[in-house]
Amino acid sequence: MIRYAAPVKQGNGNGMSVENAADFLNAGFWIEVQKTLRKEPVIVKFMSGDYARAYTEKPFILEEMGNKKNALTLEGDGQNTLFTVPVGYKQQSVLMAVKNSQNIIIRNFNFTGSGKLGYALQITSGKDNTTENILVDNCTWTDMRGIIYGATGVHQQGTSSVTYKDCSFKRVGIDSHSHFMYHAHYASNIHVVGCYFEDCTGDYVRFRDHCDYGDVENSTFVRTEKFPVYPFISVPLFNNIDPGDETFATHYTFTGNHFKNTKNAIAFHHYGFDPVGKHYLLTAAEGEILVNGTPEEKKRLLRQNFDVNTDDIKISNNTNVDITHTVVMGSFPKYGAQFKGWSGWGDISIFFN
Repeated sequence: MIRYAAPVKQGNGNGMSVENAADFLNAGFWIEVQKTLRKEPVIVKFMSGDYARAYTEKPFILEEMGNKKNALTLEGDGQNTLFTVPVGYKQQSVLMAVKNSQNIIIRNFNFTGSGKLGYALQITSGKDNTTENILVDNCTWTDMRGIIYGATGVHQQGTSSVTYKDCSFKRVGIDSHSHFMYHAHYASNIHVVGCYFEDCTGDYVRFRDHCDYGDVENSTFVRTEKFPVYPFISVPLFNNIDPGDETFATHYTFTGNHFKNTKNAIAFHHYGFDPVGKHYLLTAAEGEILVNGTPEEKKRLLRQNFDVNTDDIKISNNTNVDITHTVVMGSFPKYGAQFKGWSGWGDISIFFN
Protein backbone atom coordinates (compact mmCIF):
# COMPACT_ATOMS: atom_id res chain seq x y z
CA MET A 1 0.00 0.00 0.00
CA ILE A 2 1.40 3.40 -0.99
CA ARG A 3 0.45 6.69 0.63
CA TYR A 4 1.74 10.21 0.00
CA ALA A 5 2.85 13.02 2.31
CA ALA A 6 3.90 16.58 1.52
CA PRO A 7 5.23 19.67 3.31
CA VAL A 8 1.65 21.02 3.27
CA LYS A 9 -1.72 19.46 2.48
CA GLN A 10 -2.48 18.85 -1.18
CA GLY A 11 -6.07 18.56 -2.47
CA ASN A 12 -8.26 16.84 0.10
CA GLY A 13 -5.18 15.66 2.01
CA ASN A 14 -6.20 12.01 2.41
CA GLY A 15 -2.77 10.81 1.23
CA MET A 16 -4.20 8.44 -1.38
CA SER A 17 -2.48 10.13 -4.33
CA VAL A 18 0.13 12.72 -5.22
CA GLU A 19 -2.63 15.22 -5.91
CA ASN A 20 -4.13 14.59 -2.46
CA ALA A 21 -0.93 14.19 -0.46
CA ALA A 22 -1.38 14.47 3.30
CA ASP A 23 0.14 17.13 5.51
CA PHE A 24 3.05 15.19 7.06
CA LEU A 25 2.20 16.69 10.47
CA ASN A 26 -1.43 15.52 10.33
CA ALA A 27 -1.87 13.06 13.22
CA GLY A 28 -5.06 11.67 11.67
CA PHE A 29 -3.16 10.57 8.57
CA TRP A 30 -0.69 8.56 10.65
CA ILE A 31 -3.54 6.94 12.61
CA GLU A 32 -4.90 5.63 9.31
CA VAL A 33 -1.44 4.44 8.25
CA GLN A 34 -1.13 2.49 11.50
CA LYS A 35 -4.52 0.86 10.93
CA THR A 36 -3.44 -0.24 7.45
CA LEU A 37 -0.22 -1.75 8.84
CA ARG A 38 -2.29 -4.35 10.68
CA LYS A 39 -3.11 -5.85 7.29
CA GLU A 40 -0.20 -5.05 4.97
CA PRO A 41 3.09 -3.12 4.62
CA VAL A 42 2.83 0.59 3.89
CA ILE A 43 5.15 2.92 1.97
CA VAL A 44 4.66 6.61 2.67
CA LYS A 45 6.28 8.62 -0.09
CA PHE A 46 7.46 12.04 1.03
CA MET A 47 7.19 14.33 -1.97
CA SER A 48 9.98 16.73 -2.90
CA GLY A 49 10.00 19.94 -0.92
CA ASP A 50 11.11 21.51 2.35
CA TYR A 51 9.65 20.06 5.54
CA ALA A 52 10.93 22.96 7.67
CA ARG A 53 7.60 23.10 9.55
CA ALA A 54 9.02 20.25 11.67
CA TYR A 55 11.24 22.98 13.13
CA THR A 56 9.23 26.17 12.79
CA GLU A 57 5.85 24.71 13.81
CA LYS A 58 6.16 21.39 15.68
CA PRO A 59 8.45 18.33 15.51
CA PHE A 60 7.59 15.34 13.37
CA ILE A 61 7.06 12.54 15.90
CA LEU A 62 6.34 8.90 15.04
CA GLU A 63 5.12 7.39 18.31
CA GLU A 64 3.67 3.91 18.79
CA MET A 65 3.96 3.27 15.07
CA GLY A 66 4.84 0.14 13.14
CA ASN A 67 3.88 -3.51 13.01
CA LYS A 68 6.06 -6.51 13.82
CA LYS A 69 5.04 -8.29 10.60
CA ASN A 70 4.37 -5.45 8.16
CA ALA A 71 7.05 -2.82 7.59
CA LEU A 72 6.41 0.91 7.48
CA THR A 73 8.67 2.70 4.97
CA LEU A 74 9.10 6.48 4.91
CA GLU A 75 10.69 7.23 1.55
CA GLY A 76 11.94 10.60 0.39
CA ASP A 77 12.36 11.74 -3.20
CA GLY A 78 16.11 11.29 -3.55
CA GLN A 79 17.95 14.50 -2.62
CA ASN A 80 14.77 16.57 -2.96
CA THR A 81 13.10 15.74 0.35
CA LEU A 82 14.60 18.29 2.73
CA PHE A 83 14.20 18.80 6.46
CA THR A 84 15.63 22.28 6.87
CA VAL A 85 16.48 23.92 10.19
CA PRO A 86 16.44 27.65 9.42
CA VAL A 87 18.23 30.19 11.59
CA GLY A 88 16.35 32.91 13.41
CA TYR A 89 13.81 30.67 15.17
CA LYS A 90 13.48 29.47 18.76
CA GLN A 91 15.78 26.58 19.68
CA GLN A 92 14.06 23.17 19.49
CA SER A 93 14.95 19.87 21.17
CA VAL A 94 14.23 17.61 18.20
CA LEU A 95 13.25 17.86 14.54
CA MET A 96 12.11 14.26 13.97
CA ALA A 97 11.73 11.42 16.46
CA VAL A 98 10.82 7.74 16.43
CA LYS A 99 9.53 6.59 19.83
CA ASN A 100 8.02 3.34 21.13
CA SER A 101 7.84 2.02 17.57
CA GLN A 102 9.02 -0.93 15.50
CA ASN A 103 9.86 -2.20 12.02
CA ILE A 104 10.34 1.18 10.31
CA ILE A 105 12.54 2.18 7.38
CA ILE A 106 13.53 5.84 6.89
CA ARG A 107 15.06 6.36 3.45
CA ASN A 108 16.27 9.33 1.38
CA PHE A 109 15.69 12.04 3.99
CA ASN A 110 18.05 15.02 3.88
CA PHE A 111 18.65 17.21 6.94
CA THR A 112 20.33 20.61 6.68
CA GLY A 113 20.38 24.14 8.12
CA SER A 114 22.11 25.74 11.09
CA GLY A 115 19.24 26.68 13.38
CA LYS A 116 19.78 25.62 17.02
CA LEU A 117 18.58 22.07 17.57
CA GLY A 118 19.21 19.27 20.06
CA TYR A 119 18.80 16.36 17.62
CA ALA A 120 17.74 16.23 13.99
CA LEU A 121 16.65 12.56 14.21
CA GLN A 122 16.20 10.88 17.60
CA ILE A 123 15.30 7.20 18.04
CA THR A 124 14.24 6.42 21.60
CA SER A 125 11.93 4.63 24.02
CA GLY A 126 9.85 5.78 26.97
CA LYS A 127 10.01 4.05 30.35
CA ASP A 128 9.03 0.36 30.14
CA ASN A 129 8.58 0.66 26.35
CA THR A 130 10.61 -0.50 23.37
CA THR A 131 11.72 0.72 19.98
CA GLU A 132 13.32 -1.86 17.70
CA ASN A 133 14.15 -2.84 14.14
CA ILE A 134 14.68 0.64 12.69
CA LEU A 135 16.65 1.17 9.48
CA VAL A 136 17.92 4.62 8.46
CA ASP A 137 19.03 4.25 4.86
CA ASN A 138 20.75 6.68 2.50
CA CYS A 139 19.99 9.79 4.56
CA THR A 140 22.17 12.89 4.81
CA TRP A 141 23.01 15.48 7.47
CA THR A 142 24.87 18.42 5.92
CA ASP A 143 25.97 21.85 7.20
CA MET A 144 24.09 21.71 10.51
CA ARG A 145 26.22 24.07 12.59
CA GLY A 146 23.44 24.58 15.15
CA ILE A 147 23.32 20.95 16.35
CA ILE A 148 23.77 20.95 20.13
CA TYR A 149 24.00 17.21 20.92
CA GLY A 150 23.65 14.99 17.87
CA ALA A 151 22.68 14.99 14.24
CA THR A 152 21.10 11.69 15.24
CA GLY A 153 21.02 9.50 18.33
CA VAL A 154 19.67 6.21 19.70
CA HIS A 155 18.66 6.40 23.35
CA GLN A 156 17.37 4.43 26.34
CA GLN A 157 17.39 0.81 27.43
CA GLY A 158 14.33 -0.31 25.48
CA THR A 159 15.82 0.81 22.16
CA SER A 160 17.64 -1.83 20.12
CA SER A 161 18.40 -3.12 16.64
CA VAL A 162 18.88 0.22 14.89
CA THR A 163 20.89 0.34 11.67
CA TYR A 164 22.32 3.31 9.77
CA LYS A 165 23.24 2.28 6.24
CA ASP A 166 24.93 4.33 3.50
CA CYS A 167 24.33 7.64 5.29
CA SER A 168 26.40 10.82 4.98
CA PHE A 169 27.34 13.39 7.65
CA LYS A 170 29.23 16.61 6.88
CA ARG A 171 30.06 19.74 8.89
CA VAL A 172 27.96 19.46 12.04
CA GLY A 173 28.08 21.03 15.48
CA ILE A 174 28.41 24.07 17.71
CA ASP A 175 31.11 22.87 20.12
CA SER A 176 32.59 19.78 21.81
CA HIS A 177 29.13 18.66 23.00
CA SER A 178 27.96 18.22 19.39
CA HIS A 179 28.30 14.89 17.59
CA PHE A 180 27.26 13.19 14.37
CA MET A 181 25.83 10.24 16.29
CA TYR A 182 25.09 10.41 20.02
CA HIS A 183 23.92 6.99 21.25
CA ALA A 184 23.38 6.71 24.99
CA HIS A 185 21.96 5.07 28.12
CA TYR A 186 21.72 1.33 27.50
CA ALA A 187 20.52 1.43 23.91
CA SER A 188 21.91 -1.69 22.23
CA ASN A 189 22.62 -3.38 18.92
CA ILE A 190 23.34 -0.19 17.02
CA HIS A 191 24.87 -0.81 13.61
CA VAL A 192 26.63 1.76 11.42
CA VAL A 193 27.39 0.37 7.95
CA GLY A 194 28.93 2.07 4.93
CA CYS A 195 28.52 5.63 6.23
CA TYR A 196 30.61 8.72 5.52
CA PHE A 197 31.62 11.23 8.24
CA GLU A 198 33.43 14.50 7.57
CA ASP A 199 34.13 17.30 10.06
CA CYS A 200 32.36 17.48 13.41
CA THR A 201 33.03 19.79 16.36
CA GLY A 202 32.86 16.83 18.81
CA ASP A 203 33.10 13.03 18.73
CA TYR A 204 31.94 11.55 15.46
CA VAL A 205 30.16 8.38 16.67
CA ARG A 206 29.52 8.12 20.41
CA PHE A 207 28.34 5.12 22.47
CA ARG A 208 27.75 6.53 25.98
CA ASP A 209 26.78 4.68 29.16
CA HIS A 210 26.53 0.96 28.47
CA CYS A 211 25.49 1.08 24.82
CA ASP A 212 26.32 -2.58 24.24
CA TYR A 213 26.79 -4.41 20.95
CA GLY A 214 27.74 -1.37 18.87
CA ASP A 215 29.09 -1.97 15.37
CA VAL A 216 30.78 0.46 12.98
CA GLU A 217 31.80 -1.18 9.73
CA ASN A 218 33.11 -0.14 6.31
CA SER A 219 32.71 3.57 7.06
CA THR A 220 34.91 6.59 6.37
CA PHE A 221 35.98 9.20 8.94
CA VAL A 222 37.72 12.38 7.82
CA ARG A 223 38.76 15.55 9.66
CA THR A 224 40.07 18.68 7.98
CA GLU A 225 42.33 21.17 9.70
CA LYS A 226 39.40 23.55 10.22
CA PHE A 227 37.70 21.30 12.80
CA PRO A 228 38.91 20.44 16.33
CA VAL A 229 40.59 17.15 17.26
CA TYR A 230 38.19 14.63 18.82
CA PRO A 231 37.84 10.83 18.59
CA PHE A 232 36.14 9.32 15.59
CA ILE A 233 34.54 6.52 17.64
CA SER A 234 34.03 7.31 21.31
CA VAL A 235 32.84 5.22 24.28
CA PRO A 236 32.60 7.73 27.17
CA LEU A 237 31.15 7.88 30.68
CA PHE A 238 30.27 11.09 32.52
CA ASN A 239 29.80 10.28 36.20
CA ASN A 240 29.02 13.70 37.64
CA ILE A 241 27.27 12.35 40.78
CA ASP A 242 28.74 10.39 43.70
CA PRO A 243 28.65 7.45 43.30
CA GLY A 244 28.63 7.42 39.51
CA ASP A 245 25.71 5.92 37.60
CA GLU A 246 27.24 5.26 34.16
CA THR A 247 29.16 2.09 33.25
CA PHE A 248 31.08 0.60 30.35
CA ALA A 249 29.79 -2.11 28.04
CA THR A 250 32.25 -4.42 26.31
CA HIS A 251 30.84 -5.82 23.04
CA TYR A 252 31.90 -3.76 20.04
CA THR A 253 32.89 -4.38 16.44
CA PHE A 254 34.82 -1.68 14.56
CA THR A 255 36.07 -3.18 11.30
CA GLY A 256 36.89 -2.17 7.75
CA ASN A 257 36.83 1.57 8.44
CA HIS A 258 39.02 4.35 7.05
CA PHE A 259 40.27 6.88 9.62
CA LYS A 260 42.05 10.06 8.52
CA ASN A 261 43.56 12.86 10.58
CA THR A 262 42.84 12.84 14.30
CA LYS A 263 44.69 12.03 17.52
CA ASN A 264 42.71 9.04 18.88
CA ALA A 265 40.72 7.07 16.33
CA ILE A 266 38.84 5.01 18.96
CA ALA A 267 38.61 6.09 22.60
CA PHE A 268 37.16 4.55 25.76
CA HIS A 269 37.12 7.19 28.51
CA HIS A 270 35.68 7.95 31.94
CA TYR A 271 35.15 11.24 33.78
CA GLY A 272 34.08 11.78 37.37
CA PHE A 273 33.21 9.52 40.29
CA ASP A 274 33.43 5.73 40.45
CA PRO A 275 30.10 3.87 40.37
CA VAL A 276 29.42 1.45 43.22
CA GLY A 277 31.81 -1.50 43.02
CA LYS A 278 33.79 0.01 40.12
CA HIS A 279 37.36 1.29 40.11
CA TYR A 280 37.55 3.49 37.01
CA LEU A 281 39.76 6.05 38.75
CA LEU A 282 43.29 4.70 38.91
CA THR A 283 46.12 4.81 41.42
CA ALA A 284 49.60 5.77 40.27
CA ALA A 285 50.58 2.09 40.11
CA GLU A 286 47.49 1.20 38.07
CA GLY A 287 48.11 4.12 35.71
CA GLU A 288 51.67 2.89 35.19
CA ILE A 289 50.28 -0.50 34.16
CA LEU A 290 47.81 1.06 31.72
CA VAL A 291 50.62 3.05 30.10
CA ASN A 292 53.65 0.75 30.34
CA GLY A 293 52.47 -2.63 31.63
CA THR A 294 52.81 -5.95 29.86
CA PRO A 295 49.89 -7.04 27.65
CA GLU A 296 48.79 -9.48 30.35
CA GLU A 297 48.86 -6.77 33.02
CA LYS A 298 46.97 -4.30 30.85
CA LYS A 299 44.35 -6.87 29.92
CA ARG A 300 43.79 -7.79 33.57
CA LEU A 301 43.50 -4.11 34.55
CA LEU A 302 40.95 -3.40 31.82
CA ARG A 303 38.79 -6.29 32.99
CA GLN A 304 39.09 -5.71 36.72
CA ASN A 305 38.84 -1.91 36.76
CA PHE A 306 36.72 -1.12 33.71
CA ASP A 307 34.80 -4.38 32.98
CA VAL A 308 36.19 -4.12 29.45
CA ASN A 309 37.15 -7.50 28.00
CA THR A 310 39.34 -6.98 24.95
CA ASP A 311 38.39 -10.48 23.74
CA ASP A 312 34.84 -9.19 23.21
CA ILE A 313 35.93 -6.19 21.13
CA LYS A 314 36.70 -6.74 17.47
CA ILE A 315 38.82 -3.99 15.90
CA SER A 316 40.46 -5.03 12.65
CA ASN A 317 41.12 -4.20 9.00
CA ASN A 318 40.88 -0.46 9.57
CA THR A 319 43.01 1.97 7.57
CA ASN A 320 44.69 4.71 9.63
CA VAL A 321 46.10 7.83 7.99
CA ASP A 322 47.63 10.56 10.19
CA ILE A 323 46.36 8.89 13.36
CA THR A 324 48.43 9.15 16.59
CA HIS A 325 46.76 6.33 18.54
CA THR A 326 44.42 3.68 17.18
CA VAL A 327 42.70 2.69 20.46
CA VAL A 328 43.05 4.33 23.89
CA MET A 329 41.59 4.10 27.39
CA GLY A 330 41.39 7.23 29.54
CA SER A 331 40.25 8.11 33.06
CA PHE A 332 39.90 11.55 34.67
CA PRO A 333 38.65 12.60 38.16
CA LYS A 334 36.28 15.39 37.13
CA TYR A 335 33.29 17.00 38.91
CA GLY A 336 35.06 16.98 42.30
CA ALA A 337 35.98 13.29 42.36
CA GLN A 338 39.04 12.42 44.46
CA PHE A 339 42.33 12.08 42.61
CA LYS A 340 43.75 8.62 43.32
CA GLY A 341 47.20 9.19 41.85
CA TRP A 342 46.80 9.03 38.08
CA SER A 343 44.77 10.48 35.23
CA GLY A 344 45.35 10.44 31.50
CA TRP A 345 45.34 8.16 28.49
CA GLY A 346 46.83 4.72 27.89
CA ASP A 347 47.31 3.15 24.49
CA ILE A 348 45.58 -0.26 24.23
CA SER A 349 45.99 -0.78 20.50
CA ILE A 350 48.16 -3.84 21.14
CA PHE A 351 45.07 -6.00 21.72
CA PHE A 352 43.62 -5.42 18.25
CA ASN A 353 44.63 -6.36 14.75
